[in-house]
Amino acid sequence: MQSLKQRERILIWGKTYPELSTKYLETVCTAGVTEAGRPVRLFPIPFRYLSQGFEKYQWITATICKNPADSRPESFRIDCDSIEYGDKIPTTADEWGRRADFMFRDVGWQFPTVEKLFDAQKATGTSIGVVAPLTIKKIELLTRDKSDAKSFEDKFQELKKSLDAKRAQLTLFEQAIPPEMKKLDFIKARFQISWECNDPRCKSHKMQVLDWEVCELQRKHGDKLALEKLNELCDLSRYDLKFFLGNLFLYPHSFMIVGLWYPKRANLLFR
Repeated sequence: MQSLKQRERILIWGKTYPELSTKYLETVCTAGVTEAGRPVRLFPIPFRYLSQGFEKYQWITATICKNPADSRPESFRIDCDSIEYGDKIPTTADEWGRRADFMFRDVGWQFPTVEKLFDAQKATGTSIGVVAPLTIKKIELLTRDKSDAKSFEDKFQELKKSLDAKRAQLTLFEQAIPPEMKKLDFIKARFQISWECNDPRCKSHKMQVLDWEVCELQRKHGDKLALEKLNELCDLSRYDLKFFLGNLFLYPHSFMIVGLWYPKRANLLFR
């Protein structure tokens, strides 16, 4: 049964670092909330190949439908050709207050603890949630296996050859394809945050950070500066930190940090 298409206005709050894709060259897992505050995961978005990009906390309007290949309730397919680009919500004197008006309208994806999110995942398949950490125990870099780097490079070269072959066979009557494949750097190490939430069942959590902004800071300026920035944002005495958590399609019980919410605490706003 074909999924019904719908037109939605969506406030983007999260993008993960691009992943290579056999079908789309590369995709970016993108997340947002509707005007009603309902969280949505949008796929496929070959972000760097779009004619126009969009930023975090920018409105887009697009045609979406439930993704038949992904049973997670928040997952939708998006027609990238249908995207209309709207305004961005800037920070304000009260630190992200206008953003919060939309981000947290729907209490259904806000959880007091990770354990409560796990409970919802088991009960209803919930795959996106926002949780505030009680304490940050450690932030560290995990070096990825050399085999991951080799697989990444092999796949990149395979996709490049395939694209070159398709371009050579392109005729005026065929659908246009990208003129070239853009270079995508392999991130050799990922940040992992060890933290605790406010639940008696909590035995602490270790989650990798897949947020594109963190990865870009790391890629452009190195591990040291990115680690310093992440440590700054995770200072709970300064920032009212929340983690946006998303699970993996193949491993629904495994959640990653796909975005961070970090307004300054109220007593520091006007210093």
